[in-house]
Amino acid sequence: MKPSIKYWIFLSAIMFTVFSIIAICFAGAWNSLTPGEQVYISAISDKLLPFPFVGALILCGILSLMVSFLFHNYVIPILKLGESTQLISAVNPEHRIEIKQAAREVHYLIDILNQSAEAFADLRRDVNEQISEAQSKLAEERTRLAALMSELPHGVVVCNTDGQVLLYNQQAQQPFKTDQQQEKSTQGILGLGRSIFSILDRDPIVHALELLHNHHNAGQKQLVNNFMMTLRSGICLRVNMAPFFMEQDGKQLISGFVLTLEDMTSQIESDTRRDMLIRSLTDDQQNALQEIRSSITNILSQPKMDPELLHSYRQSIDQSSQRLQENITQARANYVSHLYSLQRTENVLGDSLLEVISKNISDRFFISVTTQAEASIWLQLDSYTIVQSISQLVSMLLMHTDIQEMLMTLTLNENQRVELVVAWPETYVDPQLLVDWKQTPFSSDAQGNLLTFSDTIKKMSGAIKPLAHTADACNGVLFELPLYKEKQHIAMPVELEHRPVSYEFDLFKQENLRELGEMPLDRLIYVVFDTETTGLNPSEGDEIIQLGAIRVVNGRMLYHEAIDQLVDPLRPVPQTSVEIHGIQPELLPGQPTIDKVLPHFHQFAENSVLVAHNAAFDMRFLQLKEKSTGVKFDNPVLDTLLLSSIIHPNQDSHSLEGLAERLNVTIVGRHTALGDAIVTAEVLLKMLPLLKANGINTLAEALAAAAKSPFAKYTY
Repeated sequence: MKPSIKYWIFLSAIMFTVFSIIAICFAGAWNSLTPGEQVYISAISDKLLPFPFVGALILCGILSLMVSFLFHNYVIPILKLGESTQLISAVNPEHRIEIKQAAREVHYLIDILNQSAEAFADLRRDVNEQISEAQSKLAEERTRLAALMSELPHGVVVCNTDGQVLLYNQQAQQPFKTDQQQEKSTQGILGLGRSIFSILDRDPIVHALELLHNHHNAGQKQLVNNFMMTLRSGICLRVNMAPFFMEQDGKQLISGFVLTLEDMTSQIESDTRRDMLIRSLTDDQQNALQEIRSSITNILSQPKMDPELLHSYRQSIDQSSQRLQENITQARANYVSHLYSLQRTENVLGDSLLEVISKNISDRFFISVTTQAEASIWLQLDSYTIVQSISQLVSMLLMHTDIQEMLMTLTLNENQRVELVVAWPETYVDPQLLVDWKQTPFSSDAQGNLLTFSDTIKKMSGAIKPLAHTADACNGVLFELPLYKEKQHIAMPVELEHRPVSYEFDLFKQENLRELGEMPLDRLIYVVFDTETTGLNPSEGDEIIQLGAIRVVNGRMLYHEAIDQLVDPLRPVPQTSVEIHGIQPELLPGQPTIDKVLPHFHQFAENSVLVAHNAAFDMRFLQLKEKSTGVKFDNPVLDTLLLSSIIHPNQDSHSLEGLAERLNVTIVGRHTALGDAIVTAEVLLKMLPLLKANGINTLAEALAAAAKSPFAKYTY
């Protein structure tokens, strides 16, 4: 209850008490009189009553002045004193209490508290020096970690068992940045505290994590799993997963996993270029053979050829055959060494394998491919070898036929073996073509011995069978491949990855099943944002011209995870607004419009709590754009203005400047969207211990308290 309300209640109670006592006294005196005395008093009552009544009014006035003095010099100053003392002890040790209107005794107490604050600040500085020394050692360890990861070639993402991102590096961002550039992509954004399932398919990761748990429970020491997946943009990733552990009750439990991401897209494209070169080489060989054949034909057709002409043909044969031999030797060496370096066994989901194969064939040969796979079939094989062997088969088919479409199916047979059928239903080829393809040198073993397609498939415990339509016509080929067996040892990759951007290991402690409203305020993920606009009336057509936002995870602002975006409002910007935010109108044409900016901001803010100062104003702009952008912000929203009025109800100002001054926050970039968002984020972090001191510990409690603020009724 406000002090002013208490003041009027207290004053009303005093006046009621005074007049009640006077009325009771008159009633008692009247009842004690005889009837004759009562008649006499009634006759002179008009002369007696005014004096007690006036005296009562004078008494009430004197008491009112005394109550007013008491409230303004004792009660209100003591309330402010309590808020300032809490501010010193919880947030800002450098803050000093200054109350102008207060009694001498209160000023004496203020002096004592300020002296105590000086002693507390000195002690705090000593503690901070010790903390700083410890943090410098921790920073040194983090620097070593960053230096170690900088030597690694691929992307690294570290997650807890709930899939929340704890660490990632710049290399890990690259595939998803490319993916986000796709116009129709709905891929999430990689960031601390976000879910890895927003950017990678959930099923392969959950499946691989379950395998790691099973192998760990079975007592295996080296636990690494790997698989392939395709992003919505078509980027093909090879993903390696390794667990890390925590001690609990004397047992080692998996507390998270490390993902290394290898973009195979460029490799596949490189293979396409290589195959084009091989095809070009084949043409060169064909020309050389034609020269040899032509020379031999001429020699045979003219037995008595002129010796000089005969010598010329012989030289042509010798040169062409020598060039042919060199080309074949060089091509075989390059092709074999290239493929040998890429061999690796991995766990692959059947759907993903068919998707990669069909995309590769469509991109390289412009052939329509229809795929069909039974659900949840996992294979353990070298997917790269399978992709390249089928692509080579298609290349050979195109040299002898004009196939336009293909059919690929993946099923389980009665022996629990996987059957991959690659068919070209309306076209038939000589079975010898498939024999030649199976015997094509494809890779080499560790000793450098050449391996054919057939040998390579056998090394995977598989087999290749032609699908014969008749004795001399085939219209498909069947790969019989091993189903993934859980008891087999998990495949071991050899790489880890690149320099970390940031990390937040305290997210290990977050409980996935806890309701968001019951989570402590210091464990939430916040997106603090601000807008600059053409004016102050969103309902009358004013538009956003700048959006700034920054993420806060575990009490740390992530400066590298921020938005600072100008927006083209498609309308003039009044000079009165320019004088406030300083954004010149000529900077705005050509910038993204709000229908492009808000979807990105919506992704940026997913699974987080939105925070703003005077949030009703900024949220109104977002709400008015829901229909035109198709983006609805249903995140919980905290307002630092409302929270300030709850924890400091007796302070004179709740503006962002006033809050920053009380909480010892330096204001930089005021009236720029990102600058105000950063100041608001710092204010929020300083508020959290004050909210806790006021018994506000969870998001639900903070929202309920904010709803009771007198500022909560403001609308725009």
